[in-house]
Amino acid sequence: MPGETYRVFCVGTVDTKLDELRFLAGSVRSNISAFSNNSSPKVEVVIVDVSASTDHKEVETVTDFAFVKRDQVLSCYDNNTPVKLPDDRGEAVAIMSQSLTNFLRHAFEDDNSLAGAIGIGGSGGTSLISSAFTSLPIGVPKVIVSTVASGQTEPYVGTSDLVLIPSVVDVCGLNSVSKVVFSNAGASFAGMVLGRLATSSSSPPSEEEEKCTVGITMFGVTTPCVNAVQRILTRLGYETLVFHATGVGGRAMESLVKQGFIQGVMDVTTTEVADHVVGGVMACDSSRFDIIIEKGIPLVLSVGALDMVNFGSKDTIPSHFQTRKIHVHNEQVSLIRTTVEENKEFARFIADKLNKSTSKVRVCLPEKGVSALDAPGMPFWDPEASGTLINELQRLIHANEDRQVSRYSHHINDPEFAEALVASFLDICPKTYSQIKPSSETASTGEPDVPKPERIPYTPKTFPNAKPETLERTQSILGRLRDQIEKGIPIIGGGAGTGISAKFEEAGGIDLIVIYNSGRFRMAGRGSLAGLLPFADANAVVLEMANEVLPVVKAVPVLAGVCATDPFRRMDYFLKQLESIGFVGVQNFPTVGLFDGNFRQNLEETGMGYGLEVEMIAEAHKMGLLTTPYAFNPKEGEEMAKAGADIIVAHMGLTTSGNIGAKTAVSMEESVVRVQAIADAARRFNPDIIVLCHGGPISGPEEAAFVLKRTKGCVHGFYGASSMERLPVEQAITSTVQKYKSIAMK
Repeated sequence: MPGETYRVFCVGTVDTKLDELRFLAGSVRSNISAFSNNSSPKVEVVIVDVSASTDHKEVETVTDFAFVKRDQVLSCYDNNTPVKLPDDRGEAVAIMSQSLTNFLRHAFEDDNSLAGAIGIGGSGGTSLISSAFTSLPIGVPKVIVSTVASGQTEPYVGTSDLVLIPSVVDVCGLNSVSKVVFSNAGASFAGMVLGRLATSSSSPPSEEEEKCTVGITMFGVTTPCVNAVQRILTRLGYETLVFHATGVGGRAMESLVKQGFIQGVMDVTTTEVADHVVGGVMACDSSRFDIIIEKGIPLVLSVGALDMVNFGSKDTIPSHFQTRKIHVHNEQVSLIRTTVEENKEFARFIADKLNKSTSKVRVCLPEKGVSALDAPGMPFWDPEASGTLINELQRLIHANEDRQVSRYSHHINDPEFAEALVASFLDICPKTYSQIKPSSETASTGEPDVPKPERIPYTPKTFPNAKPETLERTQSILGRLRDQIEKGIPIIGGGAGTGISAKFEEAGGIDLIVIYNSGRFRMAGRGSLAGLLPFADANAVVLEMANEVLPVVKAVPVLAGVCATDPFRRMDYFLKQLESIGFVGVQNFPTVGLFDGNFRQNLEETGMGYGLEVEMIAEAHKMGLLTTPYAFNPKEGEEMAKAGADIIVAHMGLTTSGNIGAKTAVSMEESVVRVQAIADAARRFNPDIIVLCHGGPISGPEEAAFVLKRTKGCVHGFYGASSMERLPVEQAITSTVQKYKSIAMK
């Protein structure tokens, strides 16, 4: 593209802001020059006048810059016919805004010369300019330095990628603050322009290389479903764009449908309809679904989160709703349960829209709940209301060959329902967009050939004590870990007995941190088995250690080691306490699994055995916490998998090596066999469970690699405790002191 000339427009009201426009335009021009190289196209900076006052004296030229006069902009209002602005300021601003919209569209579509637009303004100027800027396609750089950028910006930004930069001070003259803001705005805008031009200069992808882009709607309470759908579609070669169904999210998705960015829609979470009908704060408008139907793109629709209407804090819920079931999601968001009659209205709204479609539509209805809160034991469980929604939709939607309604005996977050959604989508979506063209039918059944996704053990019906945000967080953690596994990156977890251990484990890239009482003994120079003896209250020690570790760990999930055989604590209460102070999950330590012989048998016989640890993991799983228990043999691996463990840590005994490590342990070869057996037992119940190896002779990276390379694809990483903090400290301090002692004095 060298030799071509593009233009960027610096837009504002010249009658009041000429000096500011000149300064901003100068910043843009100087930064474009500074950022350009020999292969960069030529970019001209043009000042555009959009003054809307009727007593405006026309400015003919602006020194040093190309200039578009106001009359030139106004000539674009109606087929190049000159128009005179009315005295009414509101009408004048509307005419000028429409004129600017047409002017920009002509520059972009007809001249093909527009590389971006930047403007400045107060509230009036921002309103005038923003409606024109947001008409430009996604990707065209568009920036406004505005006095209203730090307030409620939705009316200006809408569903576009318009960037608002706070002016900090009023846009009224140049001063030490405004010059800094305008300079930074000019520099950032110049970078956007040159970056986009450089990207667009590369060859466009061939049709075979393009991915079909699928828009998906999601809420926190439908996250497990959408994550599963997204994972399958990604593997099949589709690109997925997920939109938070907050009113703006639905409009953003439909805006991209209108612009041609999205070729298929999986409207899993239609909760915005509930807010629209009932009067919540995350509502769509009456045009919801229209553009999808008008464009005729494939649509799979479900009823996610239609059990709820969103409001702000609890005290903002209107008084006539205060007798409803209310769930406080957080301090800013409260939810009310929808009624039978409201669900009938939702069904009518959706059916009226879909019955107008002439394209392929699949409606998938989950009979066992429409959100994480709509499940047995959860706050919004109401089979009558949700059942009414399902029945009414099936009754009202006029089914035909292209428009089909199917019911499924699943909860919306069940993995089987996610598979059904994808199967329905593959049945109607054009295959030519995807890089991997999936076969739409199988020879035997005629059903879509959908590969089974990774099991998602996060179905609300198994979580009677879970908070939705806890489920969402755990699912996110496991999703990241599974992504690593797919990329061939090992999962590494580690114990931390001190804040500095945790801090630098995180710095090293660790995936999980667990704190338990043995860490404190270990880093005090005592053997890890001290944590199994009556030297301290193990669970109390973990609570104390939380104050040291949790504040210094910024992002890595931190789990608590729980002594499940503690006879003086109610585990359900204690687990809630751990969750409340910031732990994301639990591990069973201290554990009776390290005991054997008569003593272990006596523990089992007297009600203090490993079964209590299994029960603790099961309870934590019901709460939605991440669970990573130790298992010492195949039977325990299977028991923990059945209890809902997310990660099994195959424990080979007390870690060897070092000054206070064990001397007696199984061999490396025997460890491979034992780890494999534990993994196989756990995976027989849950094929997708994550398995890590730990302990015994596996005392360093080389030993961990030895085990991982010799197990059959079912061991995904290593968990270290002594090997992660005690041994490195022993070696580093010993070596450092020896080096000091070796200093020659003569």
